[in-house]
Amino acid sequence: MNFDQLTALIGEYGFSEHQERLLATVRPAVFLRLGQSGQGEIGQSRIGGTPDLPASLAWPQYTTALKGYYAFLLQINLAELPQFAANPLPTQGMLYLFTNDEGSAADQLRFYDGGEPLQPAALPAGAQTYVDWIDDLLPYRLEFALAPDLPRWATNDYSELTEQLGTEEKLDDLGCALSQGSIGKLLGHVAGIGHDPRQDAYVVKDVNPAWLYDYEQRGKLDMANAQRWVNLIMLDTIREVDLMFGDAGYLHVLIDRDDLARHDFSRLYASIESS
Repeated sequence: MNFDQLTALIGEYGFSEHQERLLATVRPAVFLRLGQSGQGEIGQSRIGGTPDLPASLAWPQYTTALKGYYAFLLQINLAELPQFAANPLPTQGMLYLFTNDEGSAADQLRFYDGGEPLQPAALPAGAQTYVDWIDDLLPYRLEFALAPDLPRWATNDYSELTEQLGTEEKLDDLGCALSQGSIGKLLGHVAGIGHDPRQDAYVVKDVNPAWLYDYEQRGKLDMANAQRWVNLIMLDTIREVDLMFGDAGYLHVLIDRDDLARHDFSRLYASIESS
């Protein structure tokens, strides 16, 4: 991972005296960028268009009384990702990200470990997705760049760091400069609007999903356990492909770090963050 850009930006934003502290907070992230427009070849990483699925993996459907299919967002060919020593992701296979009508179902991300041929999988004739806000999602090839990532807003790590630095605005500007040109990321730091989203993941997946908005019960919990939840994938609002999450927000998928180490993608927390 190249730290040259980060150390240059640290000096540019007036944080030279805090460089050691900032570097200690870095986590590696794989930033997603838009490549060439169009569907591309079978098995390539892309956003929009049609997913390339193996015969063993069905297009996900609603499990509630609502009958229909999730909408396809993106696929990531893990063999295309830059490799690095601390990479917890598999080195082959595919990650598929879908969304439902609310964009917050934990089963909207699917992992395929490889071994079968892939084929474009169109929805059955007359099938409905109920996700009209991405009906016209334009297909683009995805490209990847490994870079250091700093703590982001509304997390405990961010609050501790800004208290030491004495500023939020400059740290936000530095973080934006690091991720400039990206449409999201794999791994790296989580980000939340209002509070640390790892706490939501912990409450819903490890404690009691009924307590998501029960702050009286949440106040009794040891939220240190929430630190086990890490960012798996974050996808921003992308105007170029006509993708909008709420009020220019983002979709993120969090995973327990032990599950990630085992390559177990069966227990995830997904939500949309928007102001």
